[in-house]
Amino acid sequence: MTAPSNADASAIHDLGYRRYTGPRVGASGAWSALYVQSLRAMFGFGRTAKAKVIPVFVVVVTMLPALATLVASSASNGQLPIRYGQIIGAQLLLFVLFLAAQVPEVLSRDQQHKLLPLLFTRDVTRSAYASSRCAAIFTALFVVSLAPLLLLYVGEFGLSKDPSGVFSTVGPRIGPVLLQATLTAWTMSGIGAALAVWTPRRAYATASIFGAFLLLAAIATGLDDLAGVSVRVAELLDPLRALRTMALMLFGESNRGMELNPPPALWVYFVLMTSIGAAGFAVVVLRMRRIRA
Repeated sequence: MTAPSNADASAIHDLGYRRYTGPRVGASGAWSALYVQSLRAMFGFGRTAKAKVIPVFVVVVTMLPALATLVASSASNGQLPIRYGQIIGAQLLLFVLFLAAQVPEVLSRDQQHKLLPLLFTRDVTRSAYASSRCAAIFTALFVVSLAPLLLLYVGEFGLSKDPSGVFSTVGPRIGPVLLQATLTAWTMSGIGAALAVWTPRRAYATASIFGAFLLLAAIATGLDDLAGVSVRVAELLDPLRALRTMALMLFGESNRGMELNPPPALWVYFVLMTSIGAAGFAVVVLRMRRIRA
């Protein structure tokens, strides 16, 4: 008898794993999947109740002042004006809290659990990974910052006895509402993403986001109070102060400080906010291209 050859002795065993028979969506499908997963992570969907505490807290607390303003305006029969700029300006620290708590979940977690090598072996390129994560962070903060402004906008129509009659004055405010929410989300998410992408430790990423905004505010205040730098020049170093001033200007509002020290033209704030956000997202892309995976 002849011994069986290696080809006759070898066999392929079916272990019973279910085969994938769905469509092959390629790179675009991989990008969309990452974007959706990141957006869900920003709001804690698909995770424990603990992960939803900060998003729910921020959304509720930012909506309450808008509701209170509408109630007060209704009680005064419209005599108490609705001030969009002041309300959104007072909520920027809550947006920092949202970023500091949720952005590390999107950008630091994959580094901590060594998932980047697995992701990059498929149709996900480094640039696609960075763009999908950044797009989700921006979208989440845009929704959070738009919600109170949109509530005020819709509430003004609801409080009016003649909604069609006030459309000429209230209707055009949708432009500033969308622009303010977009620039707020673009600027703050760019800063948060650029800081969180450098560390796999979520605690470090959270601390760096909080610390950066506090440090910039301290530097701007120090230059203003101690170095004698102009208030408006120092303000440009603090994104939160700049966003507050821009919000007041967008909605045609003012305060005592703006009357004493008039701010620069509105386009200066547009350019500043756009540049900060673009620089932050560029840092994320460069970091992903150079990170070891």
